[in-house]
Amino acid sequence: MWSDENFVGGHMALDFLNTVGDTDKSRSANLITSPDALLDWLTASITEDEDAKGRSPSQDDVDALVKFRELAHCVLSASLGNTTADPADIQKFEAQIKSSLGHAHLDLSTTPAKWITTGNHSHYWIDRFVLLVEGFLCSPEAAKLRQCEGCSWFFLNSGRGRGRRWCNMSTCGNRHKVAAHRRRLSEGDQR
Repeated sequence: MWSDENFVGGHMALDFLNTVGDTDKSRSANLITSPDALLDWLTASITEDEDAKGRSPSQDDVDALVKFRELAHCVLSASLGNTTADPADIQKFEAQIKSSLGHAHLDLSTTPAKWITTGNHSHYWIDRFVLLVEGFLCSPEAAKLRQCEGCSWFFLNSGRGRGRRWCNMSTCGNRHKVAAHRRRLSEGDQR
């Protein structure tokens, strides 16, 4: 189910936020619908770690992750100026990060240091992904955050100037080119 085209965000946090299968801005095609789908995504993303071994997510964990994913998407999309964030959503987002930080410990063995959670409590799965998003937001890469003009996916824009406009040229970029070509053809027929 998962392919390289599902991992175009440039950061695992963005790839997690992009786990929807829509070709527009609706976000109605959730791709993480079950614990098995989440574990398959982790395997495909090549990020499975030792802490998660033996700790299978429940459906409640998956539901909480999807709810957080959509909340984070809403807040980050608004931060890019694409929509207006509800102040209540911003408060929920901030509260979730604070809660997850409260369950975490600082790993000073890495550079830069990062907040991590361990598999010894019931909040493991939600905390793992909340801390992933929090880590992204606190990184220099967050300044490169962009959203695809065709769908709802996020990606890192490393280009100079305007740079990338699409999550992936072979999908959204190609759809835009085809639509523009059709528009030019129909305009030519009307002249």
